[in-house]
Amino acid sequence: MIPAHPDRDAVPASAAQNYRIRLHPWCIIRLLPKMQRIVLARFRTRTQAEEYLRIVSNLMPTATHEIVFDPETE
Repeated sequence: MIPAHPDRDAVPASAAQNYRIRLHPWCIIRLLPKMQRIVLARFRTRTQAEEYLRIVSNLMPTATHEIVFDPETE
């Protein structure tokens, strides 16, 4: 019997995650003390990142956020 869906485990999860990261190079990062940072979200276009940054800035006005381009080359 032929399965209805192809094997979803054929591609390792890490490879799929790396592919997604490469498709979404624009990041919103939250700056933390001691030169630390957290990536809040990733976007395909800078315009999407700017719109999200505007919303996040309204929700957390005391936090510092930046837009960065992270091409994640291998």
